[in-house]
Amino acid sequence: MGPQSPWPLKVVRTTPAIMLAVGIMMVCATVNAQIAATSSADQTGENSLQEVIVTAQFRKERLQDAPLAITALNAASLEQKGTTDLVGAGNLAPNVSLSSGSSVGAFGQMASVFIRGVGQSDPHFAVEPGVGIYIDDVYYGVTPGAVFQLLDTDRVEIARGPQGTLSGKNSIGGSIKLYSKQPGPAEDAFIEAFYGSYNKVGGRGAGNLTLIDDHLFARLSVAGIRSDGYMDRLDYGCVTGSSPTSRLDGSCKLGTEGGQDTVTAKGALRWVVTDHLEDTLLVDIVQDNSENPALKQITTSPLWAGANNYITCSRCYTNYDTFVSRPVSGPSAGSSFTMPSTTPWHGWGASNKLHLDISDSLRLDSITAERQSTVVFVSPVEATPASVSDQVWRLRHSQFTQEIRLSGEYQHLLEWTVGGFYYDARGTSGGRVNIPFGLSPGGGDLGLGIADDILFNDPVHTKNESGFIHTTWHPVDNLGITLDGRYSHDSKLFTFYRWNSLGQPNPAIPGLLDLPVAYSGNRFDYRAGVDYKWTSDLMTYTQISTGYKGGGPNPRPFFASQATTYNPETLRAYEVGVKSQWFDHALTANIAGFFDDYSKFQGTLTSCNAYSPFPGAPCDMTANVGNAHISGVEFESALHVARGLSVDASVGWLNFKYTSVDAATGIKLSDTNVYTPKLTANAGIQYEASLGNLGTITPRVDFSYRSQMYTNFVNDATNRVAAVGLVNAKAGWMSAHGDWEATVVVTNLMNRFYYRSVFDPDAPPPALQLYGSIVGIVGAPREFLITVRRNFGH
Repeated sequence: MGPQSPWPLKVVRTTPAIMLAVGIMMVCATVNAQIAATSSADQTGENSLQEVIVTAQFRKERLQDAPLAITALNAASLEQKGTTDLVGAGNLAPNVSLSSGSSVGAFGQMASVFIRGVGQSDPHFAVEPGVGIYIDDVYYGVTPGAVFQLLDTDRVEIARGPQGTLSGKNSIGGSIKLYSKQPGPAEDAFIEAFYGSYNKVGGRGAGNLTLIDDHLFARLSVAGIRSDGYMDRLDYGCVTGSSPTSRLDGSCKLGTEGGQDTVTAKGALRWVVTDHLEDTLLVDIVQDNSENPALKQITTSPLWAGANNYITCSRCYTNYDTFVSRPVSGPSAGSSFTMPSTTPWHGWGASNKLHLDISDSLRLDSITAERQSTVVFVSPVEATPASVSDQVWRLRHSQFTQEIRLSGEYQHLLEWTVGGFYYDARGTSGGRVNIPFGLSPGGGDLGLGIADDILFNDPVHTKNESGFIHTTWHPVDNLGITLDGRYSHDSKLFTFYRWNSLGQPNPAIPGLLDLPVAYSGNRFDYRAGVDYKWTSDLMTYTQISTGYKGGGPNPRPFFASQATTYNPETLRAYEVGVKSQWFDHALTANIAGFFDDYSKFQGTLTSCNAYSPFPGAPCDMTANVGNAHISGVEFESALHVARGLSVDASVGWLNFKYTSVDAATGIKLSDTNVYTPKLTANAGIQYEASLGNLGTITPRVDFSYRSQMYTNFVNDATNRVAAVGLVNAKAGWMSAHGDWEATVVVTNLMNRFYYRSVFDPDAPPPALQLYGSIVGIVGAPREFLITVRRNFGH
């Protein structure tokens, strides 16, 4: 088995594809829909939370009737808030933190997803996610590519707290489930086009098509977006008048970062065989050639920078990134290689859901799915022309999942679901790592050939089998007793291959050539709860629930001694909650409080002398680092003040406290988990005003706040992301018949300069300062977007 090039994907521009997508939807909408001269839907401010039906407990029920801390957003609510992707939707819920990028490097096309202080920021698929992500009931086993666009979405369900019994695999922090609109007989279609800042252009559309009356329906959804980046990459020699410079035409701009270039398509075919049997086939494809994240150098070390100043002005959207790596030792010493300036992510999936009503009280669901994806990550640790630490990864992943559910009711006494889940995933982690400088005081290279220009290509095989049962008992009216259980078995095999840049075995690390490391383990999770409906509008509940995140091999050993395994982390949560509606459903107010006992917490070590051949050796190791207690409170509300005027708000407060830590990790008891702000808050207000025959106009303002957080397990000012509050504004117009819409959205209205994430590879400081470099992923500045939409069948 030999090394492969880590970035073989062809990077193409998708502007023609965007236009094709829009054209396809125009044809689809024309063929499928009649323009209906009906009055616009009632949008008098009735809160969307009242209307959403959720399926978190394997059955349809009102959000207010589910004894869970769950946020549900339907399509109308997502449109009102201007939410376009998973990150935006997730951050609308309290104590949820989603960030594009990673604390272990500036990796795009992946989401650092945390709920109640539990999650995962490592994009490597050998390290399990801490929040279960599902699309149309299909589990996504990897975080790369998890920045999903909300294409033709019916609703989003965000369940907080461990979902070890309901959602299963790796839902220790919670789960996020996206559901698409399903095909049906309704004449429901739309097409829209938009233009915005940084030449953002694109469109999307969707529509139903009846193939056989009453029996066979199809729905097609297509979207495309392209924009320039908001971070300018400048040539250092050109700007400073020094040498060398690659710019001879008087322009100092090399390119941009943060741009988008994505096309997504989804097709669904629903076959209603009989009144009791139906089958739905879903197929989707994504081609994403977006630019790398907008990186900015925050701290420069003279150990590698010398007299050069690679830091641009503090609030400028500029850097000196070149994506050129220069090995200084080994077979490729003195040469250089160019890394891609984009993060191409290509994926596709197919799933089939079979639903059978065996009787009035017994039903069967079978969900079968296959998914494949390839993503290339680029991580220059300093975002400058220097070559301090450069990584290029190619992660190829394929998974097969099968879930069976049998559900039923016994009179009004018992509701139950039993089922099984199977997950089989295979992938390869390949690429190139170059750490030429900073391995000794004063810079330079130790000449060990350990971390200097390594090629790797590691196969991974992961399996999970589980069986589960969910029951809700009603011994008396208005009282519910929930008892759930799930038994899981995990296995994982990781094989390590390391070569030098010529594809030959590296003599410095012979133990990492064809080295298999295996892991397996079993786990039982449970949930027990009691809820009581005091009135039709007031319910209280209490529960205890558990979850786990799987263990496995350390995916990034620099030496054979670091090729160890780590154990699963586990969590037991105690929760109480109140769900209520007041004033004839004009006010919805939900509150939840929780206390979590968190054990065998998994973290990433950058200093691991106990597993290394010499002090200060390179280390990037996943390990169990300690135990913690997590407590918090969450509040969500929505108020319809008067006809057309509505307000919604949510607040989450969280306290993460270590109770014990492994002293060798450098983590202090006073530290907190990564991507875990103590306070999150959202608020929005909108007013729908009638224009008579001209339709309606709806202005809206949203505010979001996130307190400071850290991106390294050893908290320090160098890896602290400052608190940020952002204001978005939107004005929408809808025609009197609801067939035309136009919106203007301004994001980051106050033009705040802020960081989404920072990367400090020197925390904790090892015996030798390896890098002395800190970079941040910069959030987008103020942007506007104008959208025009044509609805059919309204």
